[in-house]
Amino acid sequence: MSTNLTPKKLNTEDYILYILNKLEPDKSDKIRLNKLAFFAEFAYLLKFKRPLSTAEYAGIDLGPVINDYDTILKNMQKKNLVKVDGYKIRPLASPSVQLPTEDTEFIDGIIQKYSQLSKNELIGISHLTDSYKITTKNETVMGGKIDKKLALLETFLLDDEHDEPLHEDELPRIDRSQLVPYDTR
Repeated sequence: MSTNLTPKKLNTEDYILYILNKLEPDKSDKIRLNKLAFFAEFAYLLKFKRPLSTAEYAGIDLGPVINDYDTILKNMQKKNLVKVDGYKIRPLASPSVQLPTEDTEFIDGIIQKYSQLSKNELIGISHLTDSYKITTKNETVMGGKIDKKLALLETFLLDDEHDEPLHEDELPRIDRSQLVPYDTR
């Protein structure tokens, strides 16, 4: 059953609340939140060709994360939206908007798929993403914002054989002079 809701872009706080409300309490931590947010957002961008949220992402030592997530979580705690206890995060509220059924089914599938992995597996997979590698110049420059247009490179996020093939002209334009060669062994 589909709702008549218009596709809506979640603000960062609502997006965080959405994810936290879907996680088992023992798996509700900062690393898992950041990895699931990145995977769901980039898979959503790849499939629907529009952003899911206003969240921005940065490449840091532990892989892609919601840009400035620590400050965002502290502000959310001040508003009594979450409780942060070290690395654990508990939602105290639900998102203020409701998404269409098609969106929630898709996002929930990504969350379900990746929330079963260990934190080390999530970190490892996120380090292998092209968007992270490009942004961090093959993990040599940390802290840069990840361009959401690079989601088109993360085709592994969609393993549904019914998805439309990606056409080369849809890929973001890359300045080849800025590419960093991968190390070979």
